[in-house]
Amino acid sequence: MSEHYFEEEEFDSEVNGETVRRIFREGMKHWPFMVAFLVCITAVSFIESYFTYLTKRMIDEGIMARDLDALRSLAIQYGAWFLIFALFVFGFIVAAGYLGHLVQYDLRKQMFDHLQKLSLSYYNRTPNGWIMSRVTSDAERVGDLVSWGFL
Repeated sequence: MSEHYFEEEEFDSEVNGETVRRIFREGMKHWPFMVAFLVCITAVSFIESYFTYLTKRMIDEGIMARDLDALRSLAIQYGAWFLIFALFVFGFIVAAGYLGHLVQYDLRKQMFDHLQKLSLSYYNRTPNGWIMSRVTSDAERVGDLVSWGFL
């Protein structure tokens, strides 16, 4: 067997409450984006549910009652709410994107600082590609989890 052969580790531990709390704490370091994300996603949820009620009113009060003024008024109201809805969707996507990238940056910085403290024997045993792969992919996964996984 080659001296450069490296056995890949399989991690099969389950996610527990402490892991989720640690990940959430990483996100809370950037609390303005977390708050914006939560406010926007809450608003999107409420507005989306209001669309169902507004559609019901359009059918009942406008179409079934054959009242064009009511239908026009409700259609304008629907359009206005749709614009507000679009703004909140945009806000939540932007906040989630920033939050994810900021968490990834923080984690990569922490991992780099940790790698600087490791002994040289660790680097003799462990391939550089494996280290780089773990640093980049793990930070990306946690960043995605903070921004989109909690959704």
